[in-house]
Amino acid sequence: MANKSKSTNTYVKKKSTLVRIFVIFIAAAMLLGIIIMPILSHAEGSEENLTVSSFETGKLADAISEAADGTDYNFIKNVAVLSGTLNASDFNALTAIPNLEILELAGTEVENGIIPENALPSRNQLSFLTLPKNTAEIGKNAFSGNRKLVKVKMPSTVTKIDDYAFAACEALEDIPVSEAVTYIGEGAFQDCKSIREFVIPAGITEIYPNTFSKCGFEKISIGPNVKKIGMSVFADCNALKDIYAYSKEAPALDSDVFRNVGATIHCYDGSGESYKSWEQNNIKIAEDLTGEYSLTAEVPEENNDVYETEASEAETEAAAESSEAETDTEAEESSVTEKAAEAGSENVQQSGGLGVGVVIVIVVMAMIIAVLATVLIMTKKGSGKNS
Repeated sequence: MANKSKSTNTYVKKKSTLVRIFVIFIAAAMLLGIIIMPILSHAEGSEENLTVSSFETGKLADAISEAADGTDYNFIKNVAVLSGTLNASDFNALTAIPNLEILELAGTEVENGIIPENALPSRNQLSFLTLPKNTAEIGKNAFSGNRKLVKVKMPSTVTKIDDYAFAACEALEDIPVSEAVTYIGEGAFQDCKSIREFVIPAGITEIYPNTFSKCGFEKISIGPNVKKIGMSVFADCNALKDIYAYSKEAPALDSDVFRNVGATIHCYDGSGESYKSWEQNNIKIAEDLTGEYSLTAEVPEENNDVYETEASEAETEAAAESSEAETDTEAEESSVTEKAAEAGSENVQQSGGLGVGVVIVIVVMAMIIAVLATVLIMTKKGSGKNS
């Protein structure tokens, strides 16, 4: 009888232990569900488009806050500002949106036509950017370190790109530099690994140190008026194979211009002797250019269309009655949002999918840890009682 009673007690204890484990498991799962599911739910719909119709110069932060209407800035991905004049503090206001991917400023203007120094550098997610329609100068380090920036659209009014303006924009595939640009500063495109071709406009007379070092160029064309090329301008451009030099007299070279570059210099027939000083490392000279210089720094039509459309819409709004203007504004907001969503949808979808997957993995792992911890505790308790 004693053995039977002991066996029964052991069975009851084991059953009780299993019930406790099951109850704790369910409780842990429910607790995690209460905490995680709202986050998961928000993550699934976390793509937020923010449109600011207008703002007073220096008060973009207030306009963003009003337009956000309580939305957590962490979940805002796409921002379109339709009108207004930006200054340095307005660009600083945009840094409050940490996960900004798409920024549309084509309808705005910038104070004095100058994008300020350090306007929007080192953003973690920024991939698409349109500059204000009256931009003439892009300041030092304005957009440097935006490593995920793929595309920039800027107006043909730009004449100056200052030092390190786009340095370390590793994903930047092309930049719409037009013939109007007469100054490209030191290191302006340094470490832009994804740009494959570049035309240095005819208005450029000097290329400053490190302007294109560590770029991903395969081909570059140097305008006919360049007189000097600074130190390390093309250094470590390992993919560079063809350099088209349109000056009949070779520009003066500083040190290390072609360090770690193996390329062919294409120059005019009869100019080869002038370019002999360029022969260093694996650089070869080919006198195969013919005819008058006709190459221009062409800007893609899709870039210009952004600003032409904006100008056309502005004229229409000025001539329309108030009710029609409101309708046009709504249509414009919809158009900007659609363009922004189209340009960045792939990145947004990938980001959202990853977030949901991570959350699910965390939930599963947390439940497994809870079960293992419970079993371990119960086992220890059982061992202590037996001893």
